[in-house]
Amino acid sequence: MLPKLDEADAETDRRKSGVYRHRHAQNSTQRTVSIGDAIQGSIEKLGLATKFQEQRARSIWPEIVGEQVAEITEAYRIKHGELLVSVQNATWRYHLMFERDNYRKQLNDALGREVVRLIRFTK
Repeated sequence: MLPKLDEADAETDRRKSGVYRHRHAQNSTQRTVSIGDAIQGSIEKLGLATKFQEQRARSIWPEIVGEQVAEITEAYRIKHGELLVSVQNATWRYHLMFERDNYRKQLNDALGREVVRLIRFTK
């Protein structure tokens, strides 16, 4: 037969085992948030949401334009909504000028808001 624990010993065991912490957290008025929500909240509080979205526009450029165009271009900078894209040659640069509004719209649709205001093709 096991010895009987007094209430103080039982409380100490609950604290050590985490039961106390778990029960305390359930009674707390604070809600649990996911890591993703916490990071998103921090990004917004620090005023980095726009910069984060701008950099995301650069990273999804190849998906938007497709493999052929991605091989000859590089979205290398974005600042204040202007995406700078280097193009390997003048012929492609001329051709892409006609597609830039379409690419801008597709980028913004993928990002969920207007992040890219202008696409400028460079050497």
